[in-house]
Amino acid sequence: MRIGTIGTGDIVEKIIENIKKTSHLECGAVYSRSREKGEALAKKWGIGKVYTELEAMLEDDQIQMIYIASPNSLHYAQARMALEHGKHVLCEKPMTPSYGETKALFDLAVEKGLFCFEAVTIGHAPNFKLLKEHLKDVGRVRLVLCSYSQYSSRYTLLRQGIVTNVFDPAFCGGALMDINYYNIYEVAALFGRPRSVAYYPNLYENGVDTSGILVLRYPDFVCQCTGAKDTWGVNSVQIQGEDGYIYVDGSTNASGPVKVVTRDGEAVYDHQPDGHQWYYELMSLDKILGAGDMQQCRDLMQASLDTAWILEQARKL
Repeated sequence: MRIGTIGTGDIVEKIIENIKKTSHLECGAVYSRSREKGEALAKKWGIGKVYTELEAMLEDDQIQMIYIASPNSLHYAQARMALEHGKHVLCEKPMTPSYGETKALFDLAVEKGLFCFEAVTIGHAPNFKLLKEHLKDVGRVRLVLCSYSQYSSRYTLLRQGIVTNVFDPAFCGGALMDINYYNIYEVAALFGRPRSVAYYPNLYENGVDTSGILVLRYPDFVCQCTGAKDTWGVNSVQIQGEDGYIYVDGSTNASGPVKVVTRDGEAVYDHQPDGHQWYYELMSLDKILGAGDMQQCRDLMQASLDTAWILEQARKL
């Protein structure tokens, strides 16, 4: 399956690098509004075609799937165009800024018999699947704590008066939609939708949230998701139950080794000894697409929909 990419940023290069390690996928084209940037990316990775018109790439019969890594506010329109042209879609998170738009894209994909994925590494990570398997070991869950703080160089620019897309409300920027997204996706993929959502952001003078704490209340437990692009902090996941706890050192999107502690002792599990999170994501997608596993795609769609619903509730506050 040949993939055409939208965007030329660092994440695109990580995806292309790992596409080359798969069995069924290859990168066949690059789209960029800047021909210079597009040609530089294509030359570096040995990609044969460069487009400066999106419609032209979507009309290329040799391209079967589109990878979207444009600003968040452009995702919906570009993904819809791709699906309407009969292309499968892999779109960077967040798929769209709203639950309704995300659902509309997934519904269109199902109607047309197309694969449509949100590019979130967590759902494909072997260690995340381990975590899910070992939830039963800690008994009834009572507290969930997810923290992901990473000072952004673009926050320094913001403090200097330079507003980049990631801190621009017009482009759906901010900590909630960026770094805290990973925490929310992990919780949604594990537990679904909560009963209530409350968000407590730190807002910059332009109205964008540079950090914040999201509180999710489920029937049996409370969850705190902390995300910051204006501070440094200790990143981790803790799931505390009546019979023990699960601890993962590092950010949610890295899906590090899973430590399970119970009254009987403790054990550490790690099924990701090699490669970065994008490697496991592309290996998983390669397997799903190679097998034509639409059910697995729909399971991932549901996790994305639950995440989009939580984000929409938080942004209303």
